[in-house]
Amino acid sequence: MGVIMPAILDLLYREYCRARLAEMRKQLLIAAERSEALEANHHPVDQGEDETTDAHRKTRRGAPN
Repeated sequence: MGVIMPAILDLLYREYCRARLAEMRKQLLIAAERSEALEANHHPVDQGEDETTDAHRKTRRGAPN
């Protein structure tokens, strides 16, 4: 009985840790998807802009001269 109890506790603890890590990974993936969605909605492309203006926006430089 003295050897079985620590083995059972070790098994339960490992299973708990595995489940907790899986839950945290899932939450991180959800948070990353939300962040990407918010970023995409934050910078809409106007209909009147051309490709050079769009390229400058992507590089975060000023307007073309």
